[in-house]
Amino acid sequence: MYMPSSAQLHQVREHIAANHRHLQAIVASPAFKRVFGQLEGEKLKRVPLGFPKEHPAAEWLKFRQFLAGCERPAEFATRPGFYRSVAAAFRTLAPLIAFLNAPLLAGRERTGDPSRWLSSDW
Repeated sequence: MYMPSSAQLHQVREHIAANHRHLQAIVASPAFKRVFGQLEGEKLKRVPLGFPKEHPAAEWLKFRQFLAGCERPAEFATRPGFYRSVAAAFRTLAPLIAFLNAPLLAGRERTGDPSRWLSSDW
């Protein structure tokens, strides 16, 4: 989640505040750590307004972006296991994507054409 709007970010922070143990389990999993290291992104210096400074998820609530990535040398793309490795990385990332999207998709119709799930008002 690179540049969420203020409204989106607030929804995600509310979700994190209520479900921080789930987020912690995702980013602390051995597979996530092995492939992506840690969750990164721009952060505030303080816990945002509306959340207690002592909240157990205080560090997660400071995030303004939620980034996970890994770099490989160019020749990685020509190796026999390339597609398997890329698919495995996406499977590892899928729980984080689902977690971050959950508050944004709440109440929206999630059937039919996936392009309908995306909207410029998010």
